[in-house]
Amino acid sequence: MGLYQTAADLTAAGETVALVTVTEVDGSAPQDPGASMLVRADGTTEGTIGGGTVEELTREAALEAIETREPRSETWELRPGGNTGMVCGGEMSVFINVLTAEARLVIAGAGHIAVPLSAMALTMGYEVWVIDDREEYADPDRFDDAVTVLADDYDEGITRAGITDNTAVAIASRSGTFDRIAAQEALERGAYYVGLVASDTKAAHVIDGLRDDGVDDEALARLHAPVGIEVGGGDPEDVALSILAQLNRVRTGLPPTLDG
Repeated sequence: MGLYQTAADLTAAGETVALVTVTEVDGSAPQDPGASMLVRADGTTEGTIGGGTVEELTREAALEAIETREPRSETWELRPGGNTGMVCGGEMSVFINVLTAEARLVIAGAGHIAVPLSAMALTMGYEVWVIDDREEYADPDRFDDAVTVLADDYDEGITRAGITDNTAVAIASRSGTFDRIAAQEALERGAYYVGLVASDTKAAHVIDGLRDDGVDDEALARLHAPVGIEVGGGDPEDVALSILAQLNRVRTGLPPTLDG
């Protein structure tokens, strides 16, 4: 299987990957223009651009590009005193292209906020899943046909929806217990954004419970509770807009709140 097909399969499965291509060579270098390497977010690679220090430096640059979701170019100096420590005698330029999967939003709780939130998310290009353990709420007729609706327990439903590094989870369940179950599942499975609709008091209670359950501070840094940024109003549509505004900021690399 070629690197391009592998990249297509991985992004279809929800991963963000980097495809590195040697674009220019001057003098002696370990590979010719066109040589390629695929880098996954976990640091594993397929293909080669020459091995050694230059490949490791490129792998590290590719991981940074995946993190920022921005393509970049690098020029490696393969001469004494250059930026690689290699002494092949030439220079090599690479282009690192970032290939992102379709953004996914999982909404845990199919109540009054989920309806406008799912509709707005669809217009922004998200693949949307809605989960609720109550069949009367997890009714596909309440949502756009493009939304996948699951009647299931929150942890099982999140597992079925699938969490990738392009998945955000918004939690608006009917109780703090379910909030905690959904948040833990989403965080431990690696959702890049987990937002909880809650008061300050309820949010603090959920966070304390997550810590008691062993969720570490690094994971909790991806939890935004209470969710959203201030946009005014208190209707479900206002809350949905607030969530998506914050989510869009995080997705594009901005601080989650307007004040940083």
